[in-house]
Amino acid sequence: MPDITQAALGRRMYHVHREKMVEQAMKMMQQGLGSDWKHFSESDVHLLSHLLQCTWNTIDQGVWDRIAFVNVKMIDVQKILTYGEGVKPGRNPEPAQVNEIGKILLAIG
Repeated sequence: MPDITQAALGRRMYHVHREKMVEQAMKMMQQGLGSDWKHFSESDVHLLSHLLQCTWNTIDQGVWDRIAFVNVKMIDVQKILTYGEGVKPGRNPEPAQVNEIGKILLAIG
């Protein structure tokens, strides 16, 4: 068994928790959008997940938990995706873009 440091284990646990929280948010978004969700391609969904993970890092956990993802509108998701140009694993959005995504999420009613 490889020798894993406490710090590495902590980072991995953080990433797993973040992925799980974003996965839950996306399921609620999908539920709220219903059949409109099908308008997003697989690459859109992967990009949305990446953008939400980057944004999750900047929003207080208690605040994130109160976001009504089920109330997201198609226009909200489309707007979030506009901040994903050039973003991919290993290339995150700029802090200003993450801030704008956070504003969109916090405005969901």
